Amino acid sequence: MPKLFIFDLDDTLMWNEYTYSLATIEFLQYILEIFQHRAPFAGDIAQMIAETSHRLLKEKNPTTGLPYGFSINRFPDTLVQSYRTLCENGWGEYQDRHANHIHNIGMRSFDEELYLKQGMVPGAIEVINFLQDKGDILVLLTKGDPRVQERKIKALDLGHWFKEIKVVDGKTKEMFKQFTNGHSAETVYSVGNSFSSDIRPALDAGCSAIFIPCFTWRAESIDVDQLTESEKKRLFEIKNISEIVEIYNNLRG
Repeated sequence: MPKLFIFDLDDTLMWNEYTYSLATIEFLQYILEIFQHRAPFAGDIAQMIAETSHRLLKEKNPTTGLPYGFSINRFPDTLVQSYRTLCENGWGEYQDRHANHIHNIGMRSFDEELYLKQGMVPGAIEVINFLQDKGDILVLLTKGDPRVQERKIKALDLGHWFKEIKVVDGKTKEMFKQFTNGHSAETVYSVGNSFSSDIRPALDAGCSAIFIPCFTWRAESIDVDQLTESEKKRLFEIKNISEIVEIYNNLRG
């Protein structure tokens, strides 16, 4: 019986921070240009960006009235708000033309050409081809703003690898249970870098999971004592995606 692999996208099949880093560097360079010698320390600005981005996750977008969450507007608005804060604290004079330019810098994080140039994480294509050759079924389940995720999917031409592609607001136990229709739950594998999003709900649904911790995101540790014996048997932790080939014969299916 073929196995079913449900892959996460961000920081599992492709690195998620690279294009944001490019935009942040461009933003810092622009701040140095407009504030010149009056500009504050770049490290402090970068910290402000991170704090503002985290805060906006739960705040409402004044334009839409909806929480920012992981929407496409959060990062550009983060940069604009950081610029506004700098001006309010006396570093310079706020100007709409600068704010508009900064917003455009933020939007360049979602450039399909950058996604294409960046490509997938090392070993991802080889693993996908390996699983296809084994006759397994591949699904892509990614959390985020469809306007962002669909650009990544298009740029990387992921459609020809995956039987099904879903962009969702969040991953739930019920969602993973739906994938067990026609499959033994233990032969359904959620593959991802986030324990809370990719692994925990899959285990709760009776599925198996392959956890690939990602150093580019806040560390997520596994409290083994909180796992049942059944969950421990269904969970595999590896260091990089290429190791799926090495552990394949140990997977149920």
